[in-house]
Amino acid sequence: MIKIIIYLGPSLPLKEAKKILYSNTNREVIYAPPIKRDDIPNAINEGFNILGIIDGLFFRESAVSPREIMEALKTKVKIYGASSMGALRASELDRYGMIGIGKIYHWYRDGTLNSDDEVALSFESEAYTPISEPLINIRETIKKAFENNILNKEESEVVFKSAKNLYFPERRWEKIIQNSENILNKSLSNLAEFVKNNKVDVKKEDAILLLKRIDEDSKWL
Repeated sequence: MIKIIIYLGPSLPLKEAKKILYSNTNREVIYAPPIKRDDIPNAINEGFNILGIIDGLFFRESAVSPREIMEALKTKVKIYGASSMGALRASELDRYGMIGIGKIYHWYRDGTLNSDDEVALSFESEAYTPISEPLINIRETIKKAFENNILNKEESEVVFKSAKNLYFPERRWEKIIQNSENILNKSLSNLAEFVKNNKVDVKKEDAILLLKRIDEDSKWL
């Protein structure tokens, strides 16, 4: 039987993930908390042969290292990465066999993104509910607002700079908009209204793509 472990946290609600990738007669699927150092050797020892890395810890815990992923790949275990820590590591290790999926992975790989600050956020420790916005989602939401004539070029640049200047746990739209209004000396109530229903969540989109890819690939193993 195929044994699959998915390291998931704030990028996608667990309830939604389980509707996409789940255990059946041919595979066992386990969902684990965001990955940290030494989780991969433990997973290998427990017999998992497919690992999906979405979220990972890096602030209070040691991050999963490239070396431990490379060592696992030598054992013919399949390792997928997307969305957050998974995208970062896949962009570094795809040449060694790690499978990267999604926009964020491709943006890191081609140099469009170059800082882990883009995917960092803070979240509730038990339910993994996000309590700040990752910069990559802010970036793409601003782009969407510009394309929909909610923001002009100057406003877009100010809003993004206001977000980037905040420490990642403090990146919330209310604070970003307030800081931007102070700089521009004008109301951005149209943006505040826009983000209520139009926020772009690239991390979630990429997490879903990873689960769908593993679901499909596991049918042929």
